[in-house]
Amino acid sequence: MDNIENLINFKKQNEKGGGDENIEIQHNLNKLTARERIENLLDEGTFIEIGSFVENNGGGVVTGYGTIDGRLVYVFSQDYTVDGGSISIAGSNKICRIIDMAIKMGAPIIQIFDSIGAKIENGIEVLGAYGNIIRKNTEASGVVPQIAVIAGPCTGAASVSAAMSDFTIIVKKNGELYINSPEKIISKELRYIDINEYATDFNISKNGTAQFTAENEQEALSTVRKILTYLPSNNLETPPLGISEELSSVENRLNEISKEENYDIYEVINLIFDKDSFLEVNSNFQKEVLTGFARLNGVTVGIMAIDKIEKNNGLGRESFEKLIRFVKLCSCFNIPILSFVDIKELKTDLDEEKNGLALTLSRFIYTLSDAKIPKIALIIGEAYGSNFLAFASKEVSFDITYAWPNAKICIGEPENIIKILYKEEIIASDNPKEKEKEIIKKYKEEITNPYKAAEKGYIDDIILPSESRIRLFAILDMLQSKREISYPKKYGSVLI
Repeated sequence: MDNIENLINFKKQNEKGGGDENIEIQHNLNKLTARERIENLLDEGTFIEIGSFVENNGGGVVTGYGTIDGRLVYVFSQDYTVDGGSISIAGSNKICRIIDMAIKMGAPIIQIFDSIGAKIENGIEVLGAYGNIIRKNTEASGVVPQIAVIAGPCTGAASVSAAMSDFTIIVKKNGELYINSPEKIISKELRYIDINEYATDFNISKNGTAQFTAENEQEALSTVRKILTYLPSNNLETPPLGISEELSSVENRLNEISKEENYDIYEVINLIFDKDSFLEVNSNFQKEVLTGFARLNGVTVGIMAIDKIEKNNGLGRESFEKLIRFVKLCSCFNIPILSFVDIKELKTDLDEEKNGLALTLSRFIYTLSDAKIPKIALIIGEAYGSNFLAFASKEVSFDITYAWPNAKICIGEPENIIKILYKEEIIASDNPKEKEKEIIKKYKEEITNPYKAAEKGYIDDIILPSESRIRLFAILDMLQSKREISYPKKYGSVLI
């Protein structure tokens, strides 16, 4: 057998990873192999492997690059058929090399996790292997998009690496993501809980660690491709233009919605933005606040909004944590933010106050104010006091603030303001309680009238709901050349 035949045979054998028997076991678990995942993810025929000869079988991970919709991406996929995809020094070196290349070339990195954990035979050096990967994740963060797919076990230190990604997608039933095993922390009374239930529904998507869940691996990989259509390849570029699908006439419907108290915010978004372009992020976590991407005439926009149909007793600390992460993501990758404002109050809860609601709100406002991307606020309902400052104020964060004519703006909750302003009149009446109701009803509309805020310049314009799409796009077009000069500093101490 000559050298050429040797190479061909070796590569054929290498592509089988841990061998036919282990591949069959993988398929019996309803899981794709590492290479099959890459083939399903990338454009057909574009994958170029790097490091296939390492440890004669790839070192438990397949690494390389290819394209998605013609754009360069780098990928590593842990090979469960080879020693359970265990992390070794050699495998870590392959992963680190791929992340380094992604940073140098300014291209996204997709990480597919399916590993039983550390390769014990490597001893204490495995700590260095994990440490090197996490360090590379840190270096790539905010430079190129990082997307993690949890297609199998991803536990211990590996879960830290996955959680550092900009987006984490977990596959139901097969995906597991945690630091401590369920057996360690679930009490004896709860040991009947299934590990997969603990690792997905209970522990992951509902606390925001995973931004997306997928029914199967094909859906997870399809989600990766979809996410990338909203993101630039790196932090020096802007997101690619999508295909704009103009909506049919929606003017009357938006005007009608502005008069409804319990409207559907999803309908508002779908009527203003390009057809079927809304991609919600973290939909299972703190559902009262929405974050996601949509397109306006093909331009990617980050959306923050409140879902008033969800039971909403005000926003709490976890709601703001969700918003903080989303704003940072948009800021890193030059995605403009649009804030749909309709929130009456923050969460009225003693535990929230004791656990630092004021600090968390300050962190959110700081993060939003510090972001140098275009920021637009559209007040479509109530905006009172600190909520106006956080979600709509030009003086604090936003470049442009618009309002619908039904908007209600006040320095605090209007009922309380009216009670203070007309206190003497209420007390002097024969029936103070009835008088209070009468005065609140009489003056509430006057005291919350958006035209007063517009007269003082706090609102740039009051627009018809029917013209929201065209006005918002005009603002985005104007803000595309936005530049801000910052004072030199390492970072703001409020984030520590």
